[in-house]
Amino acid sequence: MKRGGYEEFRDTWRTKRTAVSYRDRRFSSSRRWRWTDRRERSIVAQFLSRLPEGAHILDIPCGAGRLAGLCVDAKMDYVGADVSLPMLGLAREAIPGSSLLCADAGQLPFRTGLFDAVTAVRLLHRIRDREARMRMLKEMARVTHGPLLVTYYLRWNIRGFQRWLRGRYPGLTLRDVVLDARLAGLEVSLALPLRRWTQQEWFFVLEGAS
Repeated sequence: MKRGGYEEFRDTWRTKRTAVSYRDRRFSSSRRWRWTDRRERSIVAQFLSRLPEGAHILDIPCGAGRLAGLCVDAKMDYVGADVSLPMLGLAREAIPGSSLLCADAGQLPFRTGLFDAVTAVRLLHRIRDREARMRMLKEMARVTHGPLLVTYYLRWNIRGFQRWLRGRYPGLTLRDVVLDARLAGLEVSLALPLRRWTQQEWFFVLEGAS
């Protein structure tokens, strides 16, 4: 298995133990993670505010439903998808009555142009294999006629430099992200950092290239 590939990332969440731990601990384990949760929610809410009420939204991976409430509150027609059955089970508990299904981001079971927008938070950030990222980006672009909101880890910041010094994956360059978008027939229309200079995570709005 290629290190940093999609299969490695996907298999991390195949057990209920890891899914429950992620839900209960990831975003509450420290002040930094609680701040991260608030900041991510703020950026997603800002993205949703650009869309009309009732817009048909695909959230992949929906995980345990952490961001689903933002779509529900914004009166969106929400569909959550995740490859992890344990995560979907937790999402059903969090957002009963919502449309949820098991789906692989590289092969989505939806017709072309079905959705008005796609959110994919914390999906592409650790996947080093460009071929895998391309499969997912092209599929997300195929099933929506509107914008995509995706996240990447970028390297030119304090956190990325620290990871590089420790021999760990430092993330991509901005040029890499632009190339990813271009290869998927998209272009970057907006880029927002989680926290400039100190954190790796950036949000990108991608839209069909004109």
